[in-house]
Amino acid sequence: MIRIPHEVQLHITHSCNLTCEGCTHYSNHGHSGMLSLEEGSEWMDRWNKRIIPERFTILGGEPALNKDLTKFIYLAKEKWPNSYLELISNGFHLHKHPDLPKALIDTQTVIGISVHSREHPDYIEKFKPVYKLAKKWLLMGVKVEMRHSSLDWLRQYQGYGDNMLPYEDNNPESSWKNCVSRMCIQLHEGKIWKCPGLAYLPMQAEKYNLSEKWDKYLKYEPLHHDCSDEELVEFFNRKWETYCDMCPANKEHFKPSADPLLPVSYWKKLNK
Repeated sequence: MIRIPHEVQLHITHSCNLTCEGCTHYSNHGHSGMLSLEEGSEWMDRWNKRIIPERFTILGGEPALNKDLTKFIYLAKEKWPNSYLELISNGFHLHKHPDLPKALIDTQTVIGISVHSREHPDYIEKFKPVYKLAKKWLLMGVKVEMRHSSLDWLRQYQGYGDNMLPYEDNNPESSWKNCVSRMCIQLHEGKIWKCPGLAYLPMQAEKYNLSEKWDKYLKYEPLHHDCSDEELVEFFNRKWETYCDMCPANKEHFKPSADPLLPVSYWKKLNK
């Protein structure tokens, strides 16, 4: 068993109820599809006797759109009992899972609720029930964290859909150093992928008529479960590589937050 200082992430759905600009998982591009509990268990079984990730995260898309979310929480604890367990959600569908708080407490799983805007009035109004539910769960003993995603959001690619293009700044080392996903290994199709951008790129190519500029990135080979120990160690020790050139290397490409620091008055509004 090899302990790895990485986060392993599992999409239990590619669908999302939000369309956040520049989503690093392409969940804003209208994808669909739910991971079944059986298939998810099979994927984990291929790796849980070989690696112990520092953190194992269930996410999407929006994971609360999957009817088996609560069962996935217990499954993750079963498969990786010695990892820090986490669920990431935008919160808007959590109320559909009344048994989820107990599962989070039983498994000591932290739920991170992503906050996608700090100033948009419509979003603030719609987020009020999410915040109140989070407060209720906190009182029940659930470990809840508010994650202000708008603060470090970035444009991983240029354009949208058919017009999506890689950055190709010709400095993959800098791209890797600036990447918010550089430690976010993906467990997808039973294989281990370097990052969400590479893992779900074939899904993008299947749905959209992507430019030939993406062809070299679509040739990326993920790690198979029957790899040697040497290949496994080399994969997790690898930092930047040529594939990183698809993402921005220069700071000016990064999307600054349009929202100011969260004022106290915001939380007072939600408490009303």
